[in-house]
Formats: sequence, C-alpha cells, structure tokens
Amino acid sequence: MLAGVITVPRSKNGHTRRVPTNSRVRALLLDLGAARQRPDDPTEPVFPCRHAQADKFFPKAVERAQASLKAARKDASGLDGYTWHCNRHTFASRLVMAGVDLRSVQDLGGWRALAMVQRYGHLAPEHLHEAVERLVRVESARSDATSA
Repeated sequence: MLAGVITVPRSKNGHTRRVPTNSRVRALLLDLGAARQRPDDPTEPVFPCRHAQADKFFPKAVERAQASLKAARKDASGLDGYTWHCNRHTFASRLVMAGVDLRSVQDLGGWRALAMVQRYGHLAPEHLHEAVERLVRVESARSDATSA
C-alpha cells in the first residue's frame, strides 16, 4: 500500500504482476480496509471473495448497481451484459484516451503481446493530430534559431 503497488499473485496469464495505483485507488483501498470487520488485522483480506469466484459475485454487483441507478431514475441500460472482463477493456480504453502510449497500456493491463493492445489505438485519433502538429513546433523553433 505504501509503495502504491498492488501485487497480483496469479494474473489471467498465470504470472505474478505488480500494478501501480493512483491516488484515488489508494484512497479507496484505505477506506475499504478500514471498513473491514477487523481493520487492525493485517491478515483479513480487503476483498474476501477470490478471483476464481468473480462469476458468482460480479453479476449480483451489476444487478445492485442497476437497481441503484433505476431507484435514482437514471438509465441503467449501460450495464446490460457488463461482465468482470469488461473492466480490462474499460481500463485499457481509458488509458489510451488519456494519451498513454500502447506499450505502457500493455504493461499496465498485463497483456503478453502488444498486438492484443493495438485494438485500442483507434480510440485516440486526436493524438495523431497532436503528433503531426509537433512538426510545426519543431519547424518554428528551427526558423527562430536561424533568424536569430
């Protein structure tokens, strides 16, 4: 926790992974840890349900979220068909749209091959425009240097 890293002992590809966390995730995990039945017991897990059981608890969590949205008179249809695995795609998509390079997305998401991550590259077309605009800045800097 103090290092800002979550260790996943056995990820989807069977390997141990270390995933950095941001300040929002750290704050959430600290809140969840403090809300445990025995918050001073370091052996009590924050998430008592094991990954192998995600197919058991996740559909119920989605149903509760849909019910909460409906009770608040909000559209819950965005959660129709939402599965645990969708979180990986959402994570990768949001990283790409935030301008994170695909190699970093690969490392953060734990994909073994860059080809698996490249499907998200289309989500950030504005970054392509920004990339070619850098040429204008480089050319302007060269012009300024030669005229000085």
